[in-house]
Amino acid sequence: MTIPAILGPTGDPLPRADPARPRAGASAAGAFGWGMGRAFNGASLTDPDLSTWSAWNPAPQVAIAADRNILSARIHDLARNDGWASGGVARIVDAVIGASWRLSSKPNARALGIDSDAAAELADQIEAKFKLWAECVDFTCDAGGQMNWGSILALAFRHRIWDGEALAQIDWIERDWAYSTAVQVIHPDRLSNQNNAPDNYALRGGVELDLDASGHSRGEPVAYWVRGAHPGEAYFANLKVWTWERVPRRTPWGRPLMVHAFEKQAAGQFRGISPLAPILKKIRMLGRYDEAELQAAILNAVMAAFITSPFDAEQLAESMSDEGSLSTYQNQRREWHDAAPISIPGVKVNFLASGEKVELTNPNHPNSVFEAFERTVLRNIATAIGVTYEQMSMDWSQVNYSSARAALIEIWRGFTARKDNFAASFAQPIFAAWLEEAIDKGDVKLPKGAPSFYQAKTAYCAAKWIGPGRGWVDPQKEALAAIARVEAGFSTLEDECAEQGKDWVEVLMQTARENKMRETLGLPATIPQQAAKHLAAMPVEQDEPAPAKSKKGQP
Repeated sequence: MTIPAILGPTGDPLPRADPARPRAGASAAGAFGWGMGRAFNGASLTDPDLSTWSAWNPAPQVAIAADRNILSARIHDLARNDGWASGGVARIVDAVIGASWRLSSKPNARALGIDSDAAAELADQIEAKFKLWAECVDFTCDAGGQMNWGSILALAFRHRIWDGEALAQIDWIERDWAYSTAVQVIHPDRLSNQNNAPDNYALRGGVELDLDASGHSRGEPVAYWVRGAHPGEAYFANLKVWTWERVPRRTPWGRPLMVHAFEKQAAGQFRGISPLAPILKKIRMLGRYDEAELQAAILNAVMAAFITSPFDAEQLAESMSDEGSLSTYQNQRREWHDAAPISIPGVKVNFLASGEKVELTNPNHPNSVFEAFERTVLRNIATAIGVTYEQMSMDWSQVNYSSARAALIEIWRGFTARKDNFAASFAQPIFAAWLEEAIDKGDVKLPKGAPSFYQAKTAYCAAKWIGPGRGWVDPQKEALAAIARVEAGFSTLEDECAEQGKDWVEVLMQTARENKMRETLGLPATIPQQAAKHLAAMPVEQDEPAPAKSKKGQP
């Protein structure tokens, strides 16, 4: 085999070392690159733990294109059949999406050239009209007419976890009595190159990229190729499986038509990958281990009885020699058992052939370290998908207030990051499409002197999305802390309400209504300061230590 020459910076071939000669006079660079050692231990070719590690380093999109179909099939099999994986994903969806998201419109008053009062009035209009669209009893926000805004978000985010990406088309369905903007969530498996063609410079996994006059691409998606049906429907002779539709990313004037939400893990990536991919093997093996332990436990719980024949081997041979006929006594035994079979409640009785006996081993199951081992594997899985072990297993036996609070704060950062990323890449484009229609129809009236929607689209679409509440581990301690933060100016009522999944304006309005009703009924109004004093006067429970563990690590 001819070894190709290695070219230097000037283009000239570098001298190749003679493997037969000693390396005593090698330079420092040669010593690290070709000799005894490496600058990084992880690049060693002689270390016994690394010498057989031959890693492939493909481009990000090449790796996804090569393995996505297999990964997708296996991950969705877990979604259908594995309780740990399905439960873990359900916890993430509940924590990030919850029942729904509430829109908190925040028009940029300074960018729009309006005062704060006009911006607040505009925000109230937008929120009220958006709520009518999002919670329409006829589900007009869903192109299929089956889901409201919260269900659309939950379905899309569930795809975001299982498939690594969420895909939705923003349709226009003419209606005189409701908004025409509607969302159709599309299974990511339908996004593929036309006729299953291999990837090329301008088409990556169904994502069509921009090309300038010289054929260069900046990596901006301009269109998406979507199958007419899920590829799995080919088994039902659905001919739409073999058709593709090209959907532009947006209209010429900027209205979004397709939303493709995923988190890039490397530059040059155009399709998402599920967070379950790195731990797919462990989840599969844990499921098999659980099943094996359960089968062993059932086997140990079964009491089996066996009936052995009184005949020895010689008698058995004599009875079988006459063309398989049995002795009169054997016939009588068979007739007896047929007429009056032996039955012991909860016990299976088996009849053995003459002369046969059964010897049973005593397997040591369930394994004494099964629970500790399963906890270790579940912690690994929980870390990969971004939840705590307690959320993954629903086991809170080893938790006290301090550990629960620390875990909640740490894990909530991840949930918040995922929520904000999903809001920016999925919810915001859909909201912008709806707001364009609402302003065009005159349902949302712009302040006088404000620019048009197309002149300041980003300023009009500025918003926060209020998700599910974080919850309280200890309501007394955390309520006191919230009051202290607000009074010290470190936080606001809006921030504190948002952490609990509430809108501060609605909270104040409801409080005013309740106080008015209290006044009508001759009851004292609620006073926050008195409530704070009451909370401060209550005895604070001391934190209990976590349950001690034995030397073997067992609870």
